[in-house]
Amino acid sequence: MPKRRSLSSFLLLIAASTNVVLSQQPKQQLQPLGDVLHLVLDKDKDQKVTMDEVNSQITMLEQLFAEGDEGEEYRNLLKGVKVAAPKMFELLDSTGDETLSKFELKYMTKFEKSLKKEGGMRDLLREVFTLLDSDGDDQLNVDELLEGSKSSEVITKITVQFHQLFPLRKTAGELEDFVKSTIESIGGNTLDKESVAKGMKWIDDNGDGYIQRQEVGKYYNIAGKKFLEVSKTIKQMGPMLAMFSGGGMNGGGGGFKMDL
Repeated sequence: MPKRRSLSSFLLLIAASTNVVLSQQPKQQLQPLGDVLHLVLDKDKDQKVTMDEVNSQITMLEQLFAEGDEGEEYRNLLKGVKVAAPKMFELLDSTGDETLSKFELKYMTKFEKSLKKEGGMRDLLREVFTLLDSDGDDQLNVDELLEGSKSSEVITKITVQFHQLFPLRKTAGELEDFVKSTIESIGGNTLDKESVAKGMKWIDDNGDGYIQRQEVGKYYNIAGKKFLEVSKTIKQMGPMLAMFSGGGMNGGGGGFKMDL
């Protein structure tokens, strides 16, 4: 009796086949990341994405990749997405109406572009590092990170830099309110040296208790490359995922259903 193929295997097989077909044809322009995310996440096609819809799609993807070794990378990725999704949603929700429009999701496209050469993200990261590096020795210690997280002056300067690249609010001051609330949500004034030192370990490669510019650059390159790879996969598979989740290729509802 032939082995029953899991849905995740089926999707990955289609994705692989799609890549082969695309490689044999003249290069086709993929839709922008923000537009594809809107297509996938907007289940009821009312042109607005809610947090419930985001959670629903994450759950659907968890189910799709629940089995098989081939889905392990996606499962690990989804764990991170699930944790970050609420704050990311709040950040993108520039109008504060608890929904994301197609325009608001365009900032995901802008973020993707910022990671590319001369896109601005690398320069932003350098500026942030310099602001935190109070003694100018090209490395960050526990005290500098702790003081930076509690310094209104540092937070204001970082927010201004971020707002120039991603004007997610009308003013940098409004965006600063979000930044401060985010810091509060992860500990705020209760952050101590022990918790900061623990948080540094994943990037402190040589274990010397400092974060050097080279270490930041290394992990920026790793994370940026991974995001661009995932972004490309989303843009390639997005329309298909929208069909499976009930959206359909043209957003008309009804979707696509099959039993495996």
